[in-house]
Amino acid sequence: MDMSNSTPAGAYAKQLGGQMMTQALSQPGVAGTPPHRFTKLVLDRWALEEPNRFKMLCQDETRLEWLIESAEEQGDLEMNLLTSEEAQRQREQGMMDTDILMESTINLRMPESLPFRHMDN
Repeated sequence: MDMSNSTPAGAYAKQLGGQMMTQALSQPGVAGTPPHRFTKLVLDRWALEEPNRFKMLCQDETRLEWLIESAEEQGDLEMNLLTSEEAQRQREQGMMDTDILMESTINLRMPESLPFRHMDN
């Protein structure tokens, strides 16, 4: 599969979140490394699903930190699920990663605990 023309993970989150999000995604986190690919994919998904809420969260440094921490936790959950032996068996049966995620018990939406939760309803 040729990935040279694909959009990099986090591109939409950076576009919608502006300069603060762009800087946050290029900075080392608590572990000393930038957010991993799954975190960036989660941020992209949340930006697509709730663009107004996402923009509001990116306007304040503290709220942006909450958003990224939530996305890191979500990304870790999704990565653990998708790298499991069960997920590999499901792929062998023809399931796509998106199907595996949707059939899981993991909540894929932005957490209700973050502010501005009714911006896009």
